[in-house]
Amino acid sequence: MQSPLRFAVFGAGFWTPYQLAAWRELPGAQCVAIYNRTRSKAERIAREFGIPAVYDNPEQLLREVEPDFADNITEVGGHKPLSLLCAKHRVACICQKPMAASLKDAAEMATAFRKARTLLFIHENWRWQTPMRAMKCVLDSGRLGNVFRARIDMISEFDGWVNQPALAELEQFILTDLGTHILDVARFFFGEAESLYCSTKKTLPKILKGENVATVLMEMAGRRR
Repeated sequence: MQSPLRFAVFGAGFWTPYQLAAWRELPGAQCVAIYNRTRSKAERIAREFGIPAVYDNPEQLLREVEPDFADNITEVGGHKPLSLLCAKHRVACICQKPMAASLKDAAEMATAFRKARTLLFIHENWRWQTPMRAMKCVLDSGRLGNVFRARIDMISEFDGWVNQPALAELEQFILTDLGTHILDVARFFFGEAESLYCSTKKTLPKILKGENVATVLMEMAGRRR
């Protein structure tokens, strides 16, 4: 590549420094602008990562900077409006998981990018981790025989509410935040689900709306023998 792809970042929250650190490891990409509705937060990230342009108006950023693509690292509420703004300006977009708050919103996003003939990617990183890729190779090799039952857990001691207090106010918490990873890895390992049953429970007082425990039972088409 003769010149790097110029990209903009939407959002200056907890995960943004991690995303930018990862982009630094890839040749051929350069962050040229950052947007956040609270400008001071974007300015702090810009100083840390040497980002030349800071905006508190996303459309102004897209119009003036004309990036090759945008990395939408906002909370769930920002996924649809900011991604649709990219479609409007025909700027390719990488949107954080979960794609949207509802199937209807996700369909609207997909339709907008299809009509704009512009690329939309949904960022889901769990299946790309080394242990997950290794497990996939083992499953595909047949060494374990006919795998008809599997249990996938994600146990974390990470206190997400300290750095992401908005999680406590999600209508669906654990399925939105961690369930996305679990469900995608299940599809990666075993194919699409033919049936799904889910039970949820709220056990922590700090969770204001959604659930913090979920048990999902799926029958996967890809592993039926």
